[in-house]
Amino acid sequence: MTRRTHAAAGFALAAVTALTLTACGSASDPSTSAEADGSLELYGHTFTQNDELRDLLPQDVLDKGTLVFSSDGAAPPRTFVDDNGDLVGFVPDLIAGMGALFGVEVDIQKNSFDAEVPGVESGKFDSTTGTGDFPTRRDVLDMVDYSKAGQLFLVAAGNPKNVTNDQLSQCGLRVGVLKGTTQEQLVTDLSARCEEEGKPAIDLQSFNNVLLPVPLEADRVDVVWETVSTGFMVVAEQPDVFAVAGDPIYRAYLAFGVSKERTELRDAFQAALQSMIDDGSYQAILDEWDQGDLAIDYISINSDLRD
Repeated sequence: MTRRTHAAAGFALAAVTALTLTACGSASDPSTSAEADGSLELYGHTFTQNDELRDLLPQDVLDKGTLVFSSDGAAPPRTFVDDNGDLVGFVPDLIAGMGALFGVEVDIQKNSFDAEVPGVESGKFDSTTGTGDFPTRRDVLDMVDYSKAGQLFLVAAGNPKNVTNDQLSQCGLRVGVLKGTTQEQLVTDLSARCEEEGKPAIDLQSFNNVLLPVPLEADRVDVVWETVSTGFMVVAEQPDVFAVAGDPIYRAYLAFGVSKERTELRDAFQAALQSMIDDGSYQAILDEWDQGDLAIDYISINSDLRD
């Protein structure tokens, strides 16, 4: 079974579960295999414990032997729940690679998006998994950037509501977003603009633990503000159901969000991910999930989108 088959099968309301991924990878995936020494084989690359990287981890992680991440699992092909109930995608693959390099297990726990940042602040999780690196978020977390990110307007095939690049074309429509995201505030602000222009307000629909194409296909909303990675995937898989209206907007990087008090962990993540860029394994992972165009050439922290 190819990755794209996994992705197409992933559209369903995701159960709130926890999934433990270890550095040994997924035995059900033919492209991933574990060795007795704890090394990981992933898309033609071998990940083994790197003592220099391991020494960068804070002592509490070394003592625990596990890094705990939080994910909403609702952004294929970045992170989503497959037919087997497993949390998969290019981000879990990046995390598995880091775990093998650090010589620790990784535990990705599924939560609603709006619970991720508070969970890191409280110490429940070591890191978020798909947080946009926006200046407002840097007030709370340090962001270890790992890919470009953006949004697009996903609509029903044929674009029956005539949504365009002009965001005011969405005035009066039912617009779907994930609860707690930057998009939720952007649509709220857009609705206020609509009213200032004498147009009807937007009917904002905020969802938890749902893949946004699901309510769109069910005609619960007219348009969803979807990530570029998910939007392009679903249109490629189901062109008779979905379409992209207008042009995508690249806004920021996606990042692992780490508490600002844990600079050692932040720097360890940066070093491990940079080593994956340097040896080609990072690009191989993104290419496997058809996300190579979102790759970045070096791992930065708290960065605005660069040219």
